[in-house]
Amino acid sequence: MTTRRAFASVLALGGVAAATSLAGICPARAQEEGGTIARIKASGKLRTAAIPGAEPFFHKDILKGGWSGACVDMVRDMAASLGVTPDIVEAEWGTSVMDLQTGKIDVMFALSPTPARALQIQFSDVAINNAFTVIAKNGLSVATWDDLDKPEIRVAFDTGSSHDIFVRRRLPHCTPVAVQSPTDAIMALQAGRADCVVQVVVIAAVMHARNPAVGGLILPQPVVHQPTCIGVPASPDPRFLTFVNNWLLYNRSEGIVQDWMFKALRASNVDPASLPPGLEF
Repeated sequence: MTTRRAFASVLALGGVAAATSLAGICPARAQEEGGTIARIKASGKLRTAAIPGAEPFFHKDILKGGWSGACVDMVRDMAASLGVTPDIVEAEWGTSVMDLQTGKIDVMFALSPTPARALQIQFSDVAINNAFTVIAKNGLSVATWDDLDKPEIRVAFDTGSSHDIFVRRRLPHCTPVAVQSPTDAIMALQAGRADCVVQVVVIAAVMHARNPAVGGLILPQPVVHQPTCIGVPASPDPRFLTFVNNWLLYNRSEGIVQDWMFKALRASNVDPASLPPGLEF
């Protein structure tokens, strides 16, 4: 027979076991609840990727190995807001989503949202409002996008980018010329392997400023806007994305994002006044 004292002892032992079990669970749960922000602060680094040859977003100093550009200014400011240092690795547009998925980086700037990408990562609100443009070889008449949607028109773009997605969706009848980088696309045009290049306006403006003789910079009708966002890993913890959106709202409302863009454009010898009217960052 179980006495009242023995039963009380069992309850006491059970309480100790439960407390011991909770003590083991709570730190792990607390660490899990800390989420992305806690991990970034613990590491002391905000990891992101930069794309060579993607000015004005990213510029790599070949001699010194450092990075500059509008998105580099952004990651430095965001890292400072988190109290950590930026850690920049070289990558490609086509691998940036996978880099976020696999935890290689914490955040990716200048990333265009698509429904397919949104199933794999999370996107911020609009960071930069962009538009698709064309650099067409001399003599090629381009007024609308339909002028390029023909098998005899060879359209160059960097693979895995928003340019790639747009060309394959909007110009399904053209002859695609897929290359590795925006610079490679211009080289294909210069070498006669392409008739035109499709790029968002800020990248196209930089490429055209480097060699105006390569062709004409055109904004075909109808104007197709391309929102550029910030990508973060998918997570049940919403706080990092909330932080990114608040950081973005503050810097857009203060005009700082536009200042970063104009600074990077000028560094690439592009006068912001030469951009199509009505373009807002």
